[in-house]
Amino acid sequence: MIDWSPVQRVCVLMPTWIGDVCMATPTLRLLRDRLPEDASIIAAMRPGMTPLLQGLPWLDDIIECDPRGLAGPWRAGSRLAAVKPDAILVLPGSWRSALTARLSGARKRIGYARDARGWLLTDAVKPPDRSQPVATIAWYAQLVDPTTEAGLPEFAVTDSDRADAAEVLPPHFKHYAVLVPGANRTDKRWPAERFVEIANRLHSSRGWSIVVAGGPSEQSLCGEVASACAGPVVDLAAAGSSLGALKAIVAEAQLMITNDTGPRHVAIGLGTPVVSLFGPTDHRWTLMPEANECRLLAEPFLPESLVADRCAAACAIDRITIEDVYQATWLVRPPDDGASAPTRPRPAA
Repeated sequence: MIDWSPVQRVCVLMPTWIGDVCMATPTLRLLRDRLPEDASIIAAMRPGMTPLLQGLPWLDDIIECDPRGLAGPWRAGSRLAAVKPDAILVLPGSWRSALTARLSGARKRIGYARDARGWLLTDAVKPPDRSQPVATIAWYAQLVDPTTEAGLPEFAVTDSDRADAAEVLPPHFKHYAVLVPGANRTDKRWPAERFVEIANRLHSSRGWSIVVAGGPSEQSLCGEVASACAGPVVDLAAAGSSLGALKAIVAEAQLMITNDTGPRHVAIGLGTPVVSLFGPTDHRWTLMPEANECRLLAEPFLPESLVADRCAAACAIDRITIEDVYQATWLVRPPDDGASAPTRPRPAA
């Protein structure tokens, strides 16, 4: 186990994807608990990702660096060196990220010994066996302390986030659901027309408005869903809203319905009820048992010895029905204020 007591200034090289950044926030919280009281933590993030972590009390600073490209590790290493860390915690599993840490000149470099990169690290930790799914939250947190449960992701919504949200969300959107029809692979996407059907049911049965969320590369898909919704709708992809605005909007939502993609983790970290749809990606990689979440699996009876990622046909996401998703919206806990609590009994599970 790593001895953190001598460390005074640690830089955490954060993961690339939104979902992974979310699942690394418990590691930041754990690191703060293990470091001396006067130690500093700096998060190093891909450009554009900073708003995700702004406002968290465990961080003293956030910097941006990008190790991509032929000269990327050298540029990113110089950026890390400029903050003068005495330790770097390397959360990404790539060889490039370990090289970036080595080029920073930090005397202590901690990460998993994989992809022949152990020689670039001073503290090369043996990684857990991943022949079967290992929860990503635990994967990151075990680098700091393998004896402690990491807990759930956590975020802070800042005044700047709320201001960004106010620019895209109309004042009359008081009760709304966030729909996330995209994902980084098409086979992880529940059919767009089914998101539309769910949106229309939520509007007709509960009077909710709809917010469609997605990244710049998903504008066409989000536009397809938004244009077919019968009730009031805001398309965040078309509006080009920031990650800060997404945090603020998700924090006030009654519900999110999402594929296995980054905004799911944002919602969990903000305590927003979530219905999550899993096709050919195993839910155990991103399992968060204490989350306010109803997970729907395309093949709920897949034996534990099998991994959904290797059973694409059996776990095709379109096997999840509209009725299953609609019923699941009654099973997650409503927001604490109870403003949108169901007006009819919940169906039997």
